[in-house]
Amino acid sequence: MIYVSEEDRKRAALAKEAARAFAGLVGWTLVPFTSIMPPVLAEFEYVERANIVMAHWHKKLSLTGLIKAVAECRTDLLLVEPSQVSGKQASSYITLLLCRDGEVQIITGLWLWLQEPGGPIHLVTNPDGGDEMRAFMVDRGGICPLPTLPWSTAEAQRLGFWTARRHWELTIGGHYA
Repeated sequence: MIYVSEEDRKRAALAKEAARAFAGLVGWTLVPFTSIMPPVLAEFEYVERANIVMAHWHKKLSLTGLIKAVAECRTDLLLVEPSQVSGKQASSYITLLLCRDGEVQIITGLWLWLQEPGGPIHLVTNPDGGDEMRAFMVDRGGICPLPTLPWSTAEAQRLGFWTARRHWELTIGGHYA
């Protein structure tokens, strides 16, 4: 049996808020899952137009179960995870499970990047991660890898991460980390 603490419940609630806010930024309409989906996906919501599951962290979440479900359904999954909680605040990061040609690719530690509010939405791997950076465009139709990073200067990179973080936090309801 897994013990779920008050801190765990708070993290899960903040992650769910952040996932819904992200969907709102993109313009996705979320719908509850139907009974034909694997049980591990039952508490999450789905974006039919983009064929993507909007998932949020919770203590009993099984990454292995999510990977199997994504492969079975041939869908993508965007998982929002709060990194830390203090009071009502949490900063969030994203993990993608992308099903391509029957294989599930896992991309962790993604950050939101925006040139300006209302502009194209990008997910970019953590610039401090040490690996080669990857970028994805997110729009109403889904998630697509980009051949290059969405900025041309270090200043544009820094400003885009800052703009995205503030915009997402305000969309969630002003929960600043």
